[in-house]
Formats: sequence, C-alpha cells, structure tokens
Amino acid sequence: MIVALAALAPAGVSAQMQSQIGITPRNARASAYLRDLANPGGLVSLAGGSVLERLRHENTELGDEFAYRATQRMVGVSVRHGLAAAMHLSADHRYQLCECRGFGPRVVHALVETFTDPRDSGGRALAVPRIAAGYAEGFTGLAWKHDRSAGSVVTGATLSLGAQALFNIARELTRIHLRIHP
Repeated sequence: MIVALAALAPAGVSAQMQSQIGITPRNARASAYLRDLANPGGLVSLAGGSVLERLRHENTELGDEFAYRATQRMVGVSVRHGLAAAMHLSADHRYQLCECRGFGPRVVHALVETFTDPRDSGGRALAVPRIAAGYAEGFTGLAWKHDRSAGSVVTGATLSLGAQALFNIARELTRIHLRIHP
C-alpha cells in the first residue's frame, strides 16, 4: 500500500484530489441507481425492519434478517432500474401530486400514478418496472422464508399494490379536506 502511494506521488497525484466526475445524461441512470440502492432512508428501513422482526420473533437471527432484507432491496432496485432503462421509462418513483380539482379527477390521478410511470418522452406507460420489482422482491424472499409459497408471494405483492393505490387516494383526498377546512 505504501509502495503504491509512493509511486503515485512523483506523478503529481494527491491523495486529497477530488473526483471530477459529473452527472451527465449518459451516467444519470447509474447515479440514480446507486442513490436509490444506498440512500439513507432505505438503509434505515433495512436496519429498523430487521430489528423489529428480531424483536417480534426471538428465533430470528438479526444478521440473517438483515441479509434477507438487503437482498430483497437490492433485487427490487435492480429490477426497477434495469427494466426502466430497457423500456425508456423514468426510474423515479416519487408520487406527483395532482394539480386538478374535485374528487373524481383526484382519485383517477391517484390510480394513474399508482399503476403507470412517466416515459422519458413525456407520456405514461404501465409501471412494469415498479410492479415487477415488487414481485421480484417477494420471490427473492423465498430463499430465506421457506414457510412461504409462490401463491403467498403473489398475494402479498398484489395486496401491496392495492394498499399503495389506497394510500395515494388518501393522499389526494387529504389535500381536498385541507383546502376545504383551512
């Protein structure tokens, strides 16, 4: 290690030299992938979920639970970003609030946001990357949770999509309520 650093010093390379890599359209997808894979919220969720599962079930090893959740997350993020790139869709899955007014348009918007993703060209397409990622995460868990079946994974992923739709509808309707009753 010292020999390698000594060899770099005469060439004018400093150990404190900062990287000059910038975000360009060419590497934006890779940056977004790495950001989603290792964002602080996701890592806290991994650790917190592992600890809670350990507290709920004493026979669960904390390290195994963390590995299980980390693998699921890695597979989900990889599937979502990989399919989004292949299909020319945005990998950004943040919810976009509706600028529309009224109950019906807001419910429709919440459902559209749940089941579609924005295209790079500006349109919308079925959210295949997000939907597939949810199922891929569930099937990855079968390697650890041998008491689960493929049917329970499909049921769980489908219920998760339904819960997300209900959550998005509630998010939109709460905004209506807040505007009516300031």
